[in-house]
Amino acid sequence: MTIDGTRSRRSRRAGSSRGKAVCSVRRGRYAILGFALLAQPFAMLEEARAQSAGEQTPLDTVVVEGRPETGIGPVDGYVARRTTTATKTDTPLIETPQSVTVITRDQMDDQSAQSVGEVLRYTAGVLGETRMSTGRYDSVFIRGFGGYGSTAGYVNYLDGLRVLRGANYLVPTTEPWGLERVEVLRGPSSVIFGQVSPGGIVNQISKRPTDYAFGEVQLQYGSFGRFQTAFDFGGPANADKTILYRFIGLGRFADTQVDHTKEQRVYLAPSITFRPNDQTNLTILASYQKDPETGFYGFLPAVGTVLPNVNGKLPTRFFPGEPGYEGYSRENLQIGYLFEHKFNDIFTVRQNLRFADMNSEVRTVALAALAADQRTATRRVLHAIEAARTFTIDNQIQADFQTGPLTHKLLAGFDVQWVDATTKLGTGTVVPKLDIFNPIYGGLPFAEPALAQTDQTQTQVGLYAQDQIKLDRWTLLAGLRVDRARSDLLTVATGAHTKKDDTATTGRLALMYNFDNGLAPYASWSTSFDPAAGVSFAGVPFEPTRGKQFEVGLKYQPPGSDLLLQASLYDLTQTNVLTTDPAHIGFQIQTGEVRSRGVELEARMKVLRNFDIVAAYAYTDVEITKSNGVDLGKRPPVVPEHMASIWGHYVFREGPLAGLALGAGVRYVGDGAGDAANTYFTPSYVLVDAMASYDFGAYNHRMKGWKLQVNARNLFDKEYVSGCYSLTGCNYGLRRTLLATLSYRW
Repeated sequence: MTIDGTRSRRSRRAGSSRGKAVCSVRRGRYAILGFALLAQPFAMLEEARAQSAGEQTPLDTVVVEGRPETGIGPVDGYVARRTTTATKTDTPLIETPQSVTVITRDQMDDQSAQSVGEVLRYTAGVLGETRMSTGRYDSVFIRGFGGYGSTAGYVNYLDGLRVLRGANYLVPTTEPWGLERVEVLRGPSSVIFGQVSPGGIVNQISKRPTDYAFGEVQLQYGSFGRFQTAFDFGGPANADKTILYRFIGLGRFADTQVDHTKEQRVYLAPSITFRPNDQTNLTILASYQKDPETGFYGFLPAVGTVLPNVNGKLPTRFFPGEPGYEGYSRENLQIGYLFEHKFNDIFTVRQNLRFADMNSEVRTVALAALAADQRTATRRVLHAIEAARTFTIDNQIQADFQTGPLTHKLLAGFDVQWVDATTKLGTGTVVPKLDIFNPIYGGLPFAEPALAQTDQTQTQVGLYAQDQIKLDRWTLLAGLRVDRARSDLLTVATGAHTKKDDTATTGRLALMYNFDNGLAPYASWSTSFDPAAGVSFAGVPFEPTRGKQFEVGLKYQPPGSDLLLQASLYDLTQTNVLTTDPAHIGFQIQTGEVRSRGVELEARMKVLRNFDIVAAYAYTDVEITKSNGVDLGKRPPVVPEHMASIWGHYVFREGPLAGLALGAGVRYVGDGAGDAANTYFTPSYVLVDAMASYDFGAYNHRMKGWKLQVNARNLFDKEYVSGCYSLTGCNYGLRRTLLATLSYRW
């Protein structure tokens, strides 16, 4: 591809790279650096204008060498063609008989996503921002499954390996600046991943070393005092390109829209690739992430947010805790590798491994109940100190061969997951009441809750096999897996052990037909399992919940086009769900059931070479079909029936506006149940996002690499409630946020 006049934004991505720098200076120093960086391009503009008054200097012609796309690598634009998430093999999306979405680095950059939840905003059937904080957790609903506490659908896969967590509040997140792509696999997927939510998984793919040199530095400033600096650079480490490296970093600090809360982060991610020959590849990935503060993650009462309050409406900045006590800090160090060796045209082996050492501390004073005057709140205190070491390994062997007219891609694997977690947890001391409409903090001291220690070890071992069989235009996908999961919980004060041993067998069967014109109808059946915590009245540990789904769909991707359309219709059921034990107050039994049925539509396309479009719609009909509680026949809290979104991004490549890019998007989220009994609902809302950027290299070649971008999320500052779980469990959504990003790429 040859581009005359200016180098395209996509071709200069350097593998869709973006970086993060360590936040090691104070606000004043950031401000000085920001003004210095902002001044330079404008000074260069003045020089360019002076030159243009005389003789104009033509821009160089840049020739971009095309690189074949892989299921883990960069994508030029918004339309990916391949994925590894659905099958653990590098497979075209148009030949994958399951609903999959790939969010590319370009889309993340254009939308300036600050969390994985924000990355997923324009994805069909996914609701990723029901809690306010962008720094605490990435918790999502997929096809109606997700939630709060033990049922939360945390984003928990990275490079195909499960991101393991601590026992309670120690849940790691992944900084999106270190990601090349984010992939959503919808529906039960235990056959290749083990224990998962029936709704599906989100698999994050890390940026990796490249065989060409590149670099980028970035400075960002935004609403609520947000300051961020970042870097990303790498390339070959030797002349024959057998050793490649990459180093990514980021530093961030910010206030939030809630009083007395902050977000802070330091992130470093070095990686190195060894490829002594065409058959062998070893990539070592490491990262260190420290979050001294992670923003507000508490709840507000429904009365005063969604429901009327005789005293008025609570402001979105209201903080229900104690400023001198509140905080959540987290630290995560991880290292691992991705190894692949091809013996010949038939056999390939892979081994992927990751070890993590993490810790966290949470202190919070949370709202417990609202008095009859609708302004006096009783509160509770929680303090938890956690640490965990985790290890996961996935061993695979792939065989590509033929038996008569059948072409096979056979995959067999053996994986192990291990967690050793320690928790010191205290709750329940007396905390001063709070007037939520005239809060006065620190009125009375309160006692620190006593901490009780528990130690928990969890191990899961899985053996799986899968075959992708092609016969002419037909593809049959069949898989089977056997798992064993063990858990041992020790209460240190009493010495009591609670042991649990689960086994599960899961499967998948799918059939697809690929027409020459790009149409690909498919049908699939898949199952999943997910261990359930706790014991019955008799002291018997609960069995895992089970998921089962039937799905039919249609994909359309004309050969050679930048277009991918997907439509799916599914029927998904989860059994063994916990519900109230009618014979023993305070206990639960496993007779509950949840059913989700729905339709999902998604379109990704590039119009000519200037206009990228993403559009999505989802209808999700979720119902509690079996229960002993008030939720029988009701919708689970938060889950909307209807969601729709559209985003467009246009780049001017010629003429007087060359270098300018404009983007805009609209997101609609329907109403959601506010509690288990569906006694009230949160209203639907519509949010508008927008962006504009300018590539200074289009004006003068001496300024190539410099770009200024401005993003506005919730452009019209819509005040809305993003979700409620109970009468005292509501959250406001994020107000208008403006972000200005100055970057330099080389």
